[in-house]
Amino acid sequence: MRGTTLRLIPVIAVLAGLLACFPATEARGAAGHNPATKKLENAFKVALYFRSVSKDGCYPAARPLARKITKDPRGIRTGVAGGAGSVPRNGRPYVLRRGMNCNKVMMALRDSTGLYILNSALGTIRVQGRRGPRVNPGKPGPPKGVRIVSESFKISKPDHVIRQERLCPGSSYPIGGGMSVNVPPGPDGEGAYPHSYERLGAQRGFHVSVVLFDATWDSTATRNVTVQAVCARGLIPHNPSPHKTVFILPGQTKSAVTRCPKGQQLISGGFQRTNFASDGGNYVIESRAIGTRAWKVTGSAFIGSGTTGGGELTALGYCVKRKKRILTEVQSAPVPVTAGMNAAVTTPACPGNLRLTTTGFALDSRNAFYSGSSLNDDGTTTANAFGYFGPANLTAYGYCVRAK
Repeated sequence: MRGTTLRLIPVIAVLAGLLACFPATEARGAAGHNPATKKLENAFKVALYFRSVSKDGCYPAARPLARKITKDPRGIRTGVAGGAGSVPRNGRPYVLRRGMNCNKVMMALRDSTGLYILNSALGTIRVQGRRGPRVNPGKPGPPKGVRIVSESFKISKPDHVIRQERLCPGSSYPIGGGMSVNVPPGPDGEGAYPHSYERLGAQRGFHVSVVLFDATWDSTATRNVTVQAVCARGLIPHNPSPHKTVFILPGQTKSAVTRCPKGQQLISGGFQRTNFASDGGNYVIESRAIGTRAWKVTGSAFIGSGTTGGGELTALGYCVKRKKRILTEVQSAPVPVTAGMNAAVTTPACPGNLRLTTTGFALDSRNAFYSGSSLNDDGTTTANAFGYFGPANLTAYGYCVRAK
């Protein structure tokens, strides 16, 4: 493996990358992105880092975890409480003993706007009110005024992660998205790769966190990354959306499948929380719909010369109340990804009057890094991957809906 050439990067750089991949709350009626949610997210990312470097793949226990978060360079003073109802002070994150285990951390923060609860297994922050967490029932569509909007940014620092989002204009909401890079990965794998690929709720856009991976840290080339959002009116998923998270240790390959509740159908999906950089970490090798009600993601992990080796991978599903399927899938034939080379494959266009809404992909091996899928003007989508550890086969998926 090329991992022998990987360089150790400071812990603070790893944390900066992790902070980019956890979303704020989703959809209208949820917490939104505000100082309370940001403080909880920052505390959680420290917890996620210490899980990624643990030998057993578990979160630290509540009290040691609170101490680690407090000692972090950001100085997030953190306490410990039994449950959300016993949080004693406003404005301070608390690790909750109740409900916490190896694979799940619970946190809460109370301020004048409410009691904010973070459950890592659910993947969102929710506001607890007198009648319980606020829930947005969503709207089943059909989508109207479907359009693709995009925004570009530059990334130039090795192992740097940028959280980028493209918001939908006016009264429209995101139903999917994509990403493209102007310069494909170089012969040594140097390139821009997504750590997360998801629909935003409260911010009403599509979000991609991108890492500029460079194992050699030598003459890193600037990349121009374009994030695309498919925006429409009248098709808004339920909140909360289903999530499923797995923890991947170095050398492992694991999948997470999230399913829409009974009586609901999938309209989109995505992934979050991968963390790889030049010192190792986990990366995604599959993200696609399976059937009409479930979204599957698969990932693997490697360790380089640093301390980061494992990490969490979360599957995201976005669903609306509907008995019959909403999405029609188009799929490419698999194409080979050669070791040390980038490969691209394009799906057929959506059939009939259907419109492309979002993208998916699958690699049949842990040998390759996924480098994004673009939404094309002709109604197709193109997936890209680089054979970093060896050869693989890449398949692209597109998801289409009937729109007004």
